[in-house]
Amino acid sequence: MDLARYADSEGLGSDKRRNTWKFRDWLIDSFNQDKPFDQFTIEQLAGDLLPNPTLDQLIATTFQRLTQSNDEGGTDDEEFRVTAVLDRVNTTWEVWQGQTFGCVQCHSHPYDPIKHDEYYKFAAFFNQTRDADLAENFPEIAIPLDRSKHNEAGKLHTAVLKAESALYEIHGSLNKATAWQPVSNLEATGKGTMLKTADQDGFREFRTTGNVASSSTHLLSFLPPQGAPLTALKLELLPVDEAAARLTPEWGSFLRKIEVTILPADGSKPRPVPLARLVGDEEHPLFDPEISLRGGQGWGPYSKIDRTRWCVVIPQEPIVVEPGAKLQVSLANGGTIIASFPMVAKRGRLSTATDPAWTSLLTRSEVTALRDTISNSSKQLKAIPSTTVPVMRELEPTARRETHVFIRGNWLNKGDLIETPDVPALFPKIPASAKHDRLGMAKWLVSPENPLTARVAVNRFWLELFGTGIVETAEDFGSSGVKPYHPELLDDLAVRFQSDFKWSIKRLLRELATSATYRQSAVIAPGMAERDQSNRLLARGPRQRLTAEMARDHALSVSGLITHKTFGMPTHPPIPDGVWKPFNADAWKTPMPGDPERYRRSVYTYWKRSIPYPTFATFDAPTREMCSKRRLVSNTPLQALTVMNDPAFDECARALAGWIEKLPAPTIEEKLS
Repeated sequence: MDLARYADSEGLGSDKRRNTWKFRDWLIDSFNQDKPFDQFTIEQLAGDLLPNPTLDQLIATTFQRLTQSNDEGGTDDEEFRVTAVLDRVNTTWEVWQGQTFGCVQCHSHPYDPIKHDEYYKFAAFFNQTRDADLAENFPEIAIPLDRSKHNEAGKLHTAVLKAESALYEIHGSLNKATAWQPVSNLEATGKGTMLKTADQDGFREFRTTGNVASSSTHLLSFLPPQGAPLTALKLELLPVDEAAARLTPEWGSFLRKIEVTILPADGSKPRPVPLARLVGDEEHPLFDPEISLRGGQGWGPYSKIDRTRWCVVIPQEPIVVEPGAKLQVSLANGGTIIASFPMVAKRGRLSTATDPAWTSLLTRSEVTALRDTISNSSKQLKAIPSTTVPVMRELEPTARRETHVFIRGNWLNKGDLIETPDVPALFPKIPASAKHDRLGMAKWLVSPENPLTARVAVNRFWLELFGTGIVETAEDFGSSGVKPYHPELLDDLAVRFQSDFKWSIKRLLRELATSATYRQSAVIAPGMAERDQSNRLLARGPRQRLTAEMARDHALSVSGLITHKTFGMPTHPPIPDGVWKPFNADAWKTPMPGDPERYRRSVYTYWKRSIPYPTFATFDAPTREMCSKRRLVSNTPLQALTVMNDPAFDECARALAGWIEKLPAPTIEEKLS
């Protein structure tokens, strides 16, 4: 959980609650089911890229969505999207390769032969995902509360995605095949925002001038070409500076409402054009594009724009415009996000089509069947009581980002373009037959050609049992880390973990826990304290203080209060008065005494990054704002005072005393014995 930086809140500014507990359940279930470590790795890093991924494999990708998010007023979504990408890079190397990789963001590694540009070659693996630090935590998927319904929901979710992909192909092909006629006589006025026009590439574009106003409306009118009736209108939105936006995206927009009206030449009453459908340019849109026809947040480059975006509006019937009459397109823009940024289109253009294929699209049987699949499957999904989790999802090919080297690590100062994602030259190469994407990278991590992954994993499990890893610096297997005190042992266990144990974590733990070394007495033999204070010679069994979670669970178990229920939503055990003062509405509702939810194991305790559970913080648990490779154990008076006075421990002590008091022995000494 520390490695995954698991938390139930976003961190940073507002530190809002975020539903991620289904990933925690997946993690527990994976260990219980002894999921092979190689499969465990691949599913977390690239479960969404597996062929026909299951719902559980999608949940696994939440591992890389546990980065912090910031929607505090005035923050930049792109900055924190990039921050999340770099956190995924650093976490992947720290967890699976035991490398201090973060410093290479700014310069070549000072101790190991890893070059500055190689950091960004690896970052390119993670730079093509759909998440963008949005307040809504998109992309998310619905996960049934009832685990028995996971398969059903997974099939419905897959049906929706496949139908959306099929529609995306149909719409994209029709868009490319259409002979679009640019609107070159556009007139533009604005309500709330000033507009001007400029001729560009055969279009007359609209462009905003000065400051833009939230929820403003653009009115675009033009004389349509005479001849065949119009079957479709295409709206394209562009960055103000296209070249710069490819490097650093501009703030985007979304349409709250799009309307089309005929303005008669004689000045008579305008006639609204009934619109049937809005086709967007995204394979899996975050919002239903057709909401823009009804009113609400629908289509648009939300919240950033880095390339030309388009949508096509299809009228219910082909539009016939009498000579001299104009068409007016009304674009009602979005409101303000993050308390600072109006979602208003700043540059755009229109084109028209007379191709009857757009009208036929409305009744095309194949399209109707796909839309019905999306509608029916979505309704069935909504009928299943569910929560949501943020997941990884790749961008469609047309939306892929450029990855550049950041000069001195500054995300605003872009250097050379990275052509292909890759791993540092120091390490084994990704096979030539493998695809250079997240899935190829994940498979490379657990391939026989990369033995470091098994060494790092074995060392970490050894650390959990013995208190110190064979490599003491579990976070640094590089030249600046501590050398293994028994390299032959580490190599032997790593090879056997891969081959003999077939990546079985339980078999590895059984091997360690049943060894004569682990089962030794922890009593220090005469003279060994001076000779081997840190027990590097393994002359005695391990002796270490309970972790934060173990201390609380031990008290619950001894008192008889512990609830052994597994899985489910986070719990809120008792905390001292005055501790819980979150930045926003995030109530800590402790169940009443006697309620089993009050006494659940600590792994289910709600974890807020800005206000960690006090007992855990006292016993050295990290905040999980970033990946934590090992806990540095302390021994302080505050820990003793917590056990004596904390409300949760006090309740456990009283329960234990009550249980002892009811024992049939007549004296306290006999009761204790």
